[in-house]
Amino acid sequence: MRIKYVILSLFFLAISMKAQKAGEDPPKLVVGLIVDQMRFDFLEKYQEHFGEGGFNRLLREGYSFENTHYNYMPTVTAAGHASIYTGVTPSVHGVIENSWYERESKRMVSNVGDTTVRIVGSVVEGAYGYSPARLISRTITDQLRQESNSEAKVISVSLKDRGAILPGGRSANAAYWNDWESSPGHFVSSSYYMGELPSWVVNFNKKERAEKYLDKTWKTLLPIEKYTASAPDDNPYERVLRGKETPTFPYDLKAMRELYNGDPSFYQVLWVTPFGNTLTREFAIEALKAEDLGDDAVTDMLCVSFSTPDVAGHTFGPQSVEVQDIYLRLDQEIEVMLNTLDKEVGEGNYTVFLTSDHGVQPNVAYQLARNESAGLAVIPKFNQDLKFKLGQTYGALEWIAYFGLNQIYLDHSLIDEKKLSLEEVRRSVADIMKEQPGVRFALTPEDLLTLEDTTGQVEMVKQGYFPDRSGDVMLVYEYGVMPTSDFRTPISKVQGASHGSGYEYDTHVPLLWFGKGIPKGSSARKVHPVDIAPTLGRMLKLQGPETMTGSPLSEVLE
Repeated sequence: MRIKYVILSLFFLAISMKAQKAGEDPPKLVVGLIVDQMRFDFLEKYQEHFGEGGFNRLLREGYSFENTHYNYMPTVTAAGHASIYTGVTPSVHGVIENSWYERESKRMVSNVGDTTVRIVGSVVEGAYGYSPARLISRTITDQLRQESNSEAKVISVSLKDRGAILPGGRSANAAYWNDWESSPGHFVSSSYYMGELPSWVVNFNKKERAEKYLDKTWKTLLPIEKYTASAPDDNPYERVLRGKETPTFPYDLKAMRELYNGDPSFYQVLWVTPFGNTLTREFAIEALKAEDLGDDAVTDMLCVSFSTPDVAGHTFGPQSVEVQDIYLRLDQEIEVMLNTLDKEVGEGNYTVFLTSDHGVQPNVAYQLARNESAGLAVIPKFNQDLKFKLGQTYGALEWIAYFGLNQIYLDHSLIDEKKLSLEEVRRSVADIMKEQPGVRFALTPEDLLTLEDTTGQVEMVKQGYFPDRSGDVMLVYEYGVMPTSDFRTPISKVQGASHGSGYEYDTHVPLLWFGKGIPKGSSARKVHPVDIAPTLGRMLKLQGPETMTGSPLSEVLE
């Protein structure tokens, strides 16, 4: 009888605890951390040299979804940031690439470019600005602001404009980014959000922290012999920065700067060094304190995107000592952020998620030297061949409006003028492109509706397709093949790296949850970054837009 009583008591206690947790107040602050261009395997590859308080703290005390994959392509920065915060794929939110061909204006447009607004904080008078105008779907940050009657604060920070604007959405209090052209080394915003910079931002910029970092020398955090997870420091697969003879440590930024003769483009060098992450973290913490984020009962959000890993990855490649060192130092930046949150907001009062907008393909020359799958899809050659063959069939006219790395846009007006079938011309283009070396699929919009999908990649293209913005033919390349607009460099001489495919090296990213209400553990269940926003919606007790296609992650909500 006593055993039965004990069992019943434990049963009701469990129910009570579960009900109590379900009724818990939301965290005072949600911090979203996006590491631009971080593959999941970097967590394991560099883990032995991480400290205890950064990535390892998140892994040790939080929850890791180890099988998180993007479910669309192309996998690029703008699409990734938009998908994370809207809970839908580009087929719904409309941000299909970092830039795309706009048929109406017959030009390339930026994902956040907006000529109706101006940059606030620019030293260039009347500099055209940026806004979330091209983002069609609501973000979770929009929901938070709208359902709290704007009492919640949302601040979004990045070196990149898109890394700040897209997470903040349409309703953010502010999005800040570092603009080397309009205000070198300073953080700026848009007239979409404000008329002038707050005094705390002005004061932060007056400290000229970028100048301080550009006078430093970038040395490896550890002795160079410790970087065994990377290729030798001096290897032919990395771009050489201006002012250097080899892509090797140390990087004396002050000496390199003298060669620029005052050219503001030197401020871009900050983005390729770990000091770019430090500047971002410092500004984010300043925003946390100045805006009193997490200081009351209404949940606030701080969105932070670390852009440096992406710029460094493109420059040096994921095999480089430079990229490894940036991650070891980023680990320290995250530790400082967590410690600051503990102090300013309080342990148990905030929740953090960390993920990435995409991964990165290995350097193709490096892969070729290792007898791994590697290849180049040379777009200028493809374009030339396509023009010739279309000319043979339809006449020597400019049928191609724009030929991008992943998409081909046809001139619809010319096709109408010649009374041709758009579907027929698309089919001809797709058939020609399928014969090109390195091309796995060339898909028309009609294919996306009718083609039997045995690989899963057709569905990924479909999830990345937005009718008014996508091309007439979408290209999918073979594993290990990288599209390039450079027709002069042979594959054995390619330096740096890129991304954009639907393969694991581009789709598999980390997803870590930590803080209030988050259990310890991990899961191998396949999930997607579009699941983050609906999870936050449940966590923050928001109604949530009907357009969300992601699913709440029950493991961190139970």
